[in-house]
Amino acid sequence: MPLQSTNFAGVLEELSIVDLSRGFAGAFCGHALAQLGAKVQAVRSVDTDLYSEEKERMVALDRCKAVESFDCYDPENLERVAELCRGAAMVIEERPYAGWPAHQPIAAKILAAEPDLTAICISPFGLSGPHAHYAAAPLNTYHSAGHAQQIPCDSLWPEYKTRPPVQAGGYWGESQAGLLAAVAALAIVTGNGNWKGHIIDCSKQEALLQMHWTELVKYPNSGRLIDRLEPSITFVGGVLPSSDGFVQVVALEQHQWEGLVKLLGEPEWMTSEDYESQKMRVAQWEKVTKLLAQETAKHTRQMLFTEGQALGVPIAPIMSIAELKVDKELSRRGVFDNASELSPSAPRWDNSVFSYEGLERGPSKKGIK
Repeated sequence: MPLQSTNFAGVLEELSIVDLSRGFAGAFCGHALAQLGAKVQAVRSVDTDLYSEEKERMVALDRCKAVESFDCYDPENLERVAELCRGAAMVIEERPYAGWPAHQPIAAKILAAEPDLTAICISPFGLSGPHAHYAAAPLNTYHSAGHAQQIPCDSLWPEYKTRPPVQAGGYWGESQAGLLAAVAALAIVTGNGNWKGHIIDCSKQEALLQMHWTELVKYPNSGRLIDRLEPSITFVGGVLPSSDGFVQVVALEQHQWEGLVKLLGEPEWMTSEDYESQKMRVAQWEKVTKLLAQETAKHTRQMLFTEGQALGVPIAPIMSIAELKVDKELSRRGVFDNASELSPSAPRWDNSVFSYEGLERGPSKKGIK
């Protein structure tokens, strides 16, 4: 069946959304909705606590939005915020790292004036509970969801146990929380309208916990706690060396293992009865990993990738940023094109974040007259 190309750019073009976020999660949420055609009006404080690099990232996330610069938490500006929200379907509010400037989100005051609005309120630990008032930067929030116990995440790479807990690159945790908030927003704005006048409480910690659902269910189902030093092994492969770098293999099923055997030239040990079932291979995963590493190191990444895929092996090369920027497939899709050369309504989830040169903000206004 041939693939059909669908343009999602105008899906939300009838919607107006106000983004009051003081962090990347809310800004990413607004960015995702703007990519689908929503008219997003962002308010950014001039006196921000973001570093210069963070400010540049915020500019990238605001590329498809109209942007005004003033302090939305200043009581004197409340009417100005309400004016921006008039006729909008949704307001996005994200708590600054240190806490709510007015000790609580201003969404409730806005909803009192605009009852047809729905508010998405994003905070590190939610609006209620014992940790609701805790200060938290992105690194704190990221690890509060247990990611330090899972990263490095490749349980079949023997060297990972000697490495300290680390976080994923950049603002991965903030982007994930913002993306899940955007999913909630989509459900609301395309639903039956029952959420008008409500505040949707989005906890970053709870959003990031969902990334560990396979580990979390082990405890209620088997009483086992999973962490980075005692992982739950379900597949064979992992991060393996090639002659010119590394590849990652995730062989879960018998036919995938059989494809891997053919890919590597049917080494005698791989056809041994000692490794004929997935259960037997997983039980000896450390030994299997070392033996596989000896085999994959004989071949290039490209050979392992292209021929492995043809054999039904879940395998991919591990690429550097420099390699990604010249990758033919990504170039063909225009991922790293100059952002200013793209249609503002094009559904680019990537370009507006990756590309800074030639970047242009959406139309900026000085104030409401």
